Amino acid sequence: MSKPFRGRPVLFTGALLWLMMSAPAQAEEAQPERAKDLRYGWALYEYHQGNAFEALTQLAVAREQGGIEGHGDHPALVEGGLMLSWGMTREASRLFTQLLREDGEGSTLSPDVRNQAWFYLGKVFYLEGEPTLATENLARVDGDILADANHDLFREWIYLRARLARMSVQSGNKAELATLEGQLEEGDIWSLYLQYNSAVSALDDGDAASAEAALSDLVATVEQTGNSAESDAERRGLLDRARLTLARLLLRDNRFDDALEVLGAMPLDGVFSDQALFDYAVAAAGQGRHERALDALESLSGRELFLPWRQQVPFARAYVLEQMGEPERALPAFEQAANHYETRIGELSGVRNRLSEESLMAQLSFLRDGDGVLTDSYGRLRVEPVDFGLAEVLATEAFQQALSELNELYRMQSFIAERQSRFESFRTMLETREQQRQIRISQTRRALEDQQADQWRQLHQGFRESVSAALSEDDAEFFMTTEQKALRAKLDGVEKTLAGLPDDETTASQRETYRRMRAYFDWWIADDFGVNRWATQRQLRDLDREMERLQAQRLRVEALMAEDTRHLDLAHRIATSERELAALGEEVSEALDSARQILLNQVDRMLSAQQEELKGYLVASRHAQARLADQLFRASTSAGVGDE
Repeated sequence: MSKPFRGRPVLFTGALLWLMMSAPAQAEEAQPERAKDLRYGWALYEYHQGNAFEALTQLAVAREQGGIEGHGDHPALVEGGLMLSWGMTREASRLFTQLLREDGEGSTLSPDVRNQAWFYLGKVFYLEGEPTLATENLARVDGDILADANHDLFREWIYLRARLARMSVQSGNKAELATLEGQLEEGDIWSLYLQYNSAVSALDDGDAASAEAALSDLVATVEQTGNSAESDAERRGLLDRARLTLARLLLRDNRFDDALEVLGAMPLDGVFSDQALFDYAVAAAGQGRHERALDALESLSGRELFLPWRQQVPFARAYVLEQMGEPERALPAFEQAANHYETRIGELSGVRNRLSEESLMAQLSFLRDGDGVLTDSYGRLRVEPVDFGLAEVLATEAFQQALSELNELYRMQSFIAERQSRFESFRTMLETREQQRQIRISQTRRALEDQQADQWRQLHQGFRESVSAALSEDDAEFFMTTEQKALRAKLDGVEKTLAGLPDDETTASQRETYRRMRAYFDWWIADDFGVNRWATQRQLRDLDREMERLQAQRLRVEALMAEDTRHLDLAHRIATSERELAALGEEVSEALDSARQILLNQVDRMLSAQQEELKGYLVASRHAQARLADQLFRASTSAGVGDE
C-alpha cells in the first residue's frame, strides 16, 4: 500500500500555498507588509477567501494590464500555487520551471524557499505518474538545507526518492535504494510504508517468500515501536493492513494455522476487522474447524451487507453448514442466500434504470460550510455515501476526480451565470446614459439657438467685406477712431452753421478758422491712416480667431451630439464580452454533460459488475439448493423403504 499520495496533484496545495505565501518573508529583500498594487491586493483577498478561480482571474487581468509592480516574483509564485489548487498542474509546472532558473539570475527566492519549491514541483510530477521528471526535480533539492528547514519534508523527500528508485531498481539502483532506506529510522512511518511497498512489489514480481519476509518484519517493527510521534491511528491502520495482506498470502499457500495466528491478533474494531473476520472464517474452514468458521460468518451476517465483498457471506455460511454435514440447516441457508441475491439483483436493476445525476447525488452526503462544499487536504470533496453500496466506487480515485471536476464545473457555471447577470446592469446603465445624453443634447441645442451663432457669422462676414473694400480704396475715413469721428461730426456741424450765416468780417474770420481746423483734421486723418488701419486689421484678426474657435466648438458639439464614440465603444465591448462569456458558458455546459456522463458511466459499470457477481452467487446457491433438496429427498425415500 503506497502512502496515500495518489490522485490529482492538488493534494498538497495547502502546504505549497503556505510556501508561496511565506516566500517574501524569507527573501533577501524585505517585502512590504501591505500590497503596493491594488490589483494584487484584490487577488490576495480572493485567495484568502478560498476563491482560487477568482484569484486566478484577478492575476490574469493584472498581467494583461501591465503586470503587478512592487512585489517581484511573489505574484507568479502565488499564481502557481493557485493553479495547482485548481488542478492546472501542467500550467503550474511551466510557471515554476520558468521561475526556478538554475542560474538564479533575477530571482528573488531565498535558497530555502527555492529548495522547497523544487521539492513540490518534483512531487507534482510524482503524483502525475511522471517518474523521470519527478526524479530530475527531486534530485535538484539540497537535502541538508531541506532537513534544517523542515525535517518532515526531508523524510517525505527520502520516501519519494526511494519509491522512484524502487520503480527503476532493475536498472541498477539497488545501492541507491539501500542508501535512501538507511537514512530513515527503523520506526519512522515513512520507513514502514517503504517496507510495505517493498512487499507489494515483491508480490507483483512473483517473489512470495520475499514478500512474506518483508511483511513479517514490518509487523514486528510496528509492534515494537508502538510509541511514536506519528498518528497512532495511521500506524494501527498500516499494521492491520500488513497483517491482512500477510494472512491472505498464507491462505494462498494453504497455511491455515499461520493465517489464523496472524488474523487472531487483529482487533475487532479495526478498519479491516470485517475483512479479517471473513478471512478468519476461510482459514478455519480450511483447517477443518467449521464451527469457528460458522461463528465468524454468523457475526458478519448480523451486519449490514452494504459492501460488495460482503455479498459472498450468505453463500459462504450455507457452504460451511453443508461442509459440517448438516444438510437440513444448509438447505434453508442456501435458499435464504438465493432469495437475498435475487432481491439484491432486482434492487440494482432498479437503481440502474433510475440512475441519473439527481438520484446519484441524493445518495451522497456532502460536508458544507458557508462557502460551499468542503475538501480535504488532498483536494477531494468531503463526501460520505448515504447508500453504502456506493462506498466502493466512491473510494476510487477516478470517481473522486470525476466528482471533483463536476463540482468545479458547476462552480464555474455559477460564476458565469453571475457574470452574465451583471450584463443586465450594464445594459440598464447604457440606457440610462443614453437618456441623459439626449436630455443634454436638447439643452445644448436650445443654448446654441439662444447664441444666434448664424447672425454673428453673417455680421462677421459683412464686417470683413467692409474692411476689405476700405483697404482696397484706401478709405481713411473708414479707419478713423471714435475720437476722430466725433471731431469730424463737430466740424461738419460748424460747417453747416457757417453756411447759414451772412458774409461779413466776423464770419469771414470764423470761416478761415474753420478752414484751418478742417485742414488740420484732414492732415491728422492722413497721418493716422496707417496706424488706424493696422489697429483695425489686428482687431479683425482677433475676431477671425474667435469666430473660428466658435465655429470649431460648434462643429465639435454638433459632432458629439450626432455620435457618441465612447458610448458606442463601451456598448461594443459589453456586447463582445457577453458573446465571449456565452461561448464559454456553452463550453462549460458541454463539459458538464461530459463529466456527468463519465460519472454515471462509472457508477453504472460498478452496479453492472456487482450484478454479474451476484448472479454467479445466485446460480451457485440455486444449484446447491437443488443438490441438497435432491440429496434429502433420496435420503428420506431410502429411509421410508427401509421402514417398510
